[in-house]
Amino acid sequence: LPAYSIGYVNLTSWFLLAVTSIGMAQVGAITTHKLPAKQLRYIFIAVMFYMGLKMVGVFDWLGWPI
Repeated sequence: LPAYSIGYVNLTSWFLLAVTSIGMAQVGAITTHKLPAKQLRYIFIAVMFYMGLKMVGVFDWLGWPI
């Protein structure tokens, strides 16, 4: 097991993930309040569509390194 870990939990990675998540949650909340609802809806649709295609493996099948 690597240094600075408790069992299989790496404390360095956990700390970096926690700090980044807190900061980006604040950025997301500010952005959400500034953008109109219609634009947020289209962004959400685009992200969900991308994630669906990624999970199905369409980009791997096409050979796109996305």
